[in-house]
Amino acid sequence: MANDSIGWNLLIAGWSCTLLGTGLVFTLPDPMGLLVGSPLLIAGFPLLLMALSRGRSQTERNADPNWAPSPETLPEAGRVMFRVDTTLDDPIRTSILCGACGNLEWVDGGKPRAFRCPACAMDLWKQEEE
Repeated sequence: MANDSIGWNLLIAGWSCTLLGTGLVFTLPDPMGLLVGSPLLIAGFPLLLMALSRGRSQTERNADPNWAPSPETLPEAGRVMFRVDTTLDDPIRTSILCGACGNLEWVDGGKPRAFRCPACAMDLWKQEEE
């Protein structure tokens, strides 16, 4: 939680320095505007870069490799309901949740062309050959 507030503080400080420095450079006509505004403007850019790089590394750390959808039944919508989730990182695995019975199956690789739920024997989808 403290790391999140540090990232937000860096982002706010970076934007504040950038905006304040730009305002001083362009509004004060004498050299005092450049003397005070340019260091603020220059200091704002590293603060923004630090804030943005912290945010990216924070989301990379929060990725859970053992995530799985909760096995639950899906509401009836006049047809067979299912949920398919595929991982983006290696190993590529696909989870298939049957909406009728709530069964969760894992398949190696991407989404298969056709799938029949092994628990309730319902065809969830079939892709026609093109």
